Amino acid sequence: MKNTIEILAPAGSPESLNAALNAAADAVYLGLQSFSARKSAKNFSAEQLYEAARICRLSGVKLYLTLNTLVFDREIKELRKAVQFAAEAGVNAFIIQDLAVLQLAKELAPDINCHASTQMTITSASGAEAARKLGFSRVVLARELSLSEIAEINKKVEIETEVFIHGALCVSVSGQCHMSAFFGGSGAERSANRGSCAQPCRLNFKAGNSNHALSLKDLSITKSITELEKAGVTSVKIEGRMKSPEYVAAAVGACVKARNGDSYDEKALKAIFSRDGFTDGYFTGNTRAMRGNRAQLSKRRRK
Repeated sequence: MKNTIEILAPAGSPESLNAALNAAADAVYLGLQSFSARKSAKNFSAEQLYEAARICRLSGVKLYLTLNTLVFDREIKELRKAVQFAAEAGVNAFIIQDLAVLQLAKELAPDINCHASTQMTITSASGAEAARKLGFSRVVLARELSLSEIAEINKKVEIETEVFIHGALCVSVSGQCHMSAFFGGSGAERSANRGSCAQPCRLNFKAGNSNHALSLKDLSITKSITELEKAGVTSVKIEGRMKSPEYVAAAVGACVKARNGDSYDEKALKAIFSRDGFTDGYFTGNTRAMRGNRAQLSKRRRK
């Protein structure tokens, strides 16, 4: 039986794009140097985007462009140029949070699919249906959902769904935290919804006897990829546009093996990057012991 669930890899740089392609990803997502929720990643210039789209076409791999920040009125002219160039380059879809961006994308590039970003916090069938009616072809579901909740959405709504399978977790609902903006000064400068999250939650805050009370372990439900496919999920997404090409290759490779029913080396995956190991707490409903911090893991390795 042919596997159909898509493995979607992060490409924060041309080097990571090559790593994803070499590891047999089915699709990649990347950002320009503006309008990307990972502003600190290396990202792609207009010329690099054109080359990335060409390479992906030759490889039979889909390319999704992140235009997933909130946009100010003064940026609309620049946004129009970005959408038009991306359409000319041949991207397969836009990943969008701001409904003004959706409207502009539909106007300028009506043949290109639009995916509702996880920043839109879609957690229910009614939310997915609203996205469908707005013109989205796919929803990137919130990372806080369980398997049964994901399956329920797929059962009730005729829309593609995308689920994060591996990578970092926010202690708050993805993109809805104002902590970075609060600590970083001007909200526009360090806003999580403007691509400039400083990740202050990873610092050693204490609550009672708990250190790093706001920092979660990294998500990894790679072993459940078959369950996700059975639940109707179209695509599984790896977080990590700010991580190394080696991380991208390892995460994609693990997903490919799991999809094929083969075992993968979870210890090696943890060694490349993890915050005190992995968690599947939201997915399984067992949300105890989800806290973790990468610095603590490093200290144990040095002992």
